[in-house]
Amino acid sequence: MTGTGQAENEDLAPHHAENQAYRRQGPLTAEKRARGEASAKLIRKELEKVRQEGGAGEYGVFSDERIAAALSRLGCGREHGVYIGNGFYSVHTGVTCVSGRVTKDELTSEVHGAYAEPQPGTGPCVENRGGH
Repeated sequence: MTGTGQAENEDLAPHHAENQAYRRQGPLTAEKRARGEASAKLIRKELEKVRQEGGAGEYGVFSDERIAAALSRLGCGREHGVYIGNGFYSVHTGVTCVSGRVTKDELTSEVHGAYAEPQPGTGPCVENRGGH
């Protein structure tokens, strides 16, 4: 069954791969990943300042405005595919995506490729919660 995706897992529906295509991320070369990791380091450093300043709201989440202000200090705005919501952030660096969470208790980041079909209205770095 070459090319069907079923050879790896016989329990999958016949069109599972096609039905999940909207969730695919663009591939990252080693060079792109390294550039993304460098961007992630800068982003984490700026967002750590937000955490150190304190003032988290309900559930330890900082306001979207404070996260946006931190990212804007790096020159990141909506034109860079920035999306912020409920402690989640994502930035498209032009090469890769950097996404993660910033709350009172955690600061995470993940470097990944842009989604084939991102969540509408969010930029290229937010996984689509629905389908295609």
